Amino acid sequence: MSRDELAEELREFLLESSENLDRTEQDLVALSYGAERHEVLAATFRTLHSIKGACGFFELEHLTRLSHEGESLLAILRESPELLDDAVTQVLLDLLDGVRRYLAVIEATGGDGDETEAELCDRLRIVREGLQAAPVQGLSPNKAPAPRPEVQIAPNIVVFSPVENLAPDAVPSHINLLDQAIRVDVTLLDRLVNLVGELVLVRNRTLQIDSVLADADLNAAVQRLNLITSELQEQVMQTRMQPMESLFVKMPRLVRDLARSLDKQVRLATSGGDTELDRGILEAIRDPLVHLLRNSVDHGIERVEERLRVGKDPTGHIEIAARHEGGSVIISIVDDGAGIDPVAIGERALRLGLVSADALGTMTEREKIELIFLPGFSTSEEVTNISGRGVGMDVVRTNIEQVSGSIEVSSEYSKGTAIVLRIPLTLAIIPSLMLLVASQRFALPQLPVVELLRLERESMADELASVGGSLFLRRHHQLLPVVDLGALLELTEPVSLRELSIVTIVVVQLGGREFGLIVDRVVDTQEIVVKPLDSFIGAVGVYAGATILGDGTVAMILDVGGIASRAKLSLDEVAAADQASVQQVVTEEEIVLLVDAGSAGLVAVPVYEIERIEEIAAGEVQQLLARPVIQYREAVVELVTVSELLGDASDLPQTGQLRFLVPSFGVADRVVAIREIVDITTIPAVTSGSTIIGGKIVNTLSLAELLMAKVGGEDVGV
Repeated sequence: MSRDELAEELREFLLESSENLDRTEQDLVALSYGAERHEVLAATFRTLHSIKGACGFFELEHLTRLSHEGESLLAILRESPELLDDAVTQVLLDLLDGVRRYLAVIEATGGDGDETEAELCDRLRIVREGLQAAPVQGLSPNKAPAPRPEVQIAPNIVVFSPVENLAPDAVPSHINLLDQAIRVDVTLLDRLVNLVGELVLVRNRTLQIDSVLADADLNAAVQRLNLITSELQEQVMQTRMQPMESLFVKMPRLVRDLARSLDKQVRLATSGGDTELDRGILEAIRDPLVHLLRNSVDHGIERVEERLRVGKDPTGHIEIAARHEGGSVIISIVDDGAGIDPVAIGERALRLGLVSADALGTMTEREKIELIFLPGFSTSEEVTNISGRGVGMDVVRTNIEQVSGSIEVSSEYSKGTAIVLRIPLTLAIIPSLMLLVASQRFALPQLPVVELLRLERESMADELASVGGSLFLRRHHQLLPVVDLGALLELTEPVSLRELSIVTIVVVQLGGREFGLIVDRVVDTQEIVVKPLDSFIGAVGVYAGATILGDGTVAMILDVGGIASRAKLSLDEVAAADQASVQQVVTEEEIVLLVDAGSAGLVAVPVYEIERIEEIAAGEVQQLLARPVIQYREAVVELVTVSELLGDASDLPQTGQLRFLVPSFGVADRVVAIREIVDITTIPAVTSGSTIIGGKIVNTLSLAELLMAKVGGEDVGV
């Protein structure tokens, strides 16, 4: 075998061994959660046996000895699983740590190294000899195991609280997944994603050219290119997706070790492990998530005696959950610990010199809690190996915001704390709103966008208020700060509302708070490819990157957090504002998409009922059971016209381009065909009927009501 071949074999051994050790560690920790002993011990034995067998091939004598000692101990435990207790489990976990240390040395040096792990080998031998001295008997279902001599393993052993009544399916299985997948170098995946990004740019440029040239053959080819590019983009991005379980798998061990060192009892539950994130983002949030979990165990969960004193379960509870929501992943870390005392946080920040007494006196409870994100803040009076250095929550927030995420903390003193992270699925190619400001186009990621508003002169006085020289928007009986984006970017003079007939406002969310951005116009939506910025431009602080548009021009990508920081927004200014003005009754309005629906005329549809707006060539429409259908995202969906929903005949065009609305609610096999998008505006709350917009009579309809009624009545589906 050549040197290169041997190196590749060694690399495969290291990868496979690391994966097996991760799974084995999860299984051993699961013993505290009620996992079946014999199955776990048998799987652990197989892992050590495989590593030992490979060591002979690579002449790794030191790792061979350690693996042999571990295998000998596991051979006894496998035959007599009743001998396993928490202390022996800890020794097995220490064994896995020792094997990992060897693997790290092998990866770094390519050889066996000088470390012999003699102390660990001796501990394994002593435990094995102690267990061998215990009487081994066959046990009947009704007979308890015979007592065995106490084995001195290590001092200061703290028993980790077992979790009872856990559902059987929560115990991990031992199916070897290595044979069901192949490994691909991540650099290759990164190159593929970059190439697909460039293809998306070419696709956008081609679509723009096609919109100018009225050529049927070109149009058909471009639409086919568009479809294939979208599918390729989706599949390639999927290759970078990894389940949250790859993070969750290490957390039970982390909690177990921390609980032992702090003399606490902690129960950890995780859910949503199959929720997927881009690999790069997953790596970026790994350390922040670990830090938050350590904080929950260290600062959140109380000691047993303290929990009993206040009438709590002696075992603290921490739950980490992940779920998809729109185009992002929501990760929550909830504990039932001591909670956060805003008064104590404020006093601590004052002693550390992080806030002035005057500023502290005007803060709300929520603002005081958010002081934990200040650089240098720490509640620990002394530095330990767990906390106290003042490098913590500020770094967590920075790392989360670097991947365009947000973090929100809510807490009830003595009851517990909940931390919610909102993370985008991927940062490589993201859906964005294209905004026009001072004749320049900017991209705003859709993730933080809450709604779009268009205010006409007649409603400005009721909707916009000036408080302390700053603009605020009255929305849902609240005052939201408003930023003049053109003035902030120093592209225009500050806006004068008295000189404007129409104001367009994009309402965005940051850290659970909302504020508005005044822009000239919302142009359209696009999937953009994020390009990094030079450090000089990045230092401006309001841009998250740049992208290349379909016409070849460059558009800057706006950073919501940077805009709020540069505008010096205190998103709690609302609390100190003149709330009396909020008590005025404001007519509830909804933002609607105004569309040309053919024979049905102009129609207004609530934007929250629309997930996407797509476009195809009329020639791609096919007939199935006498109904027009199209292929959309690997499914067959029916094209329904607005005229049909209103009880008239279909008026589906036979030539040219077709646009259709994809509903955002539970009708998955139908889309609604339209002709053109006319405008985005606001009208009083939508019910089926009509209204007047710009002097024209417009039908108002709810897609949800009409489509669901169609499903419940005459079934027009395929």
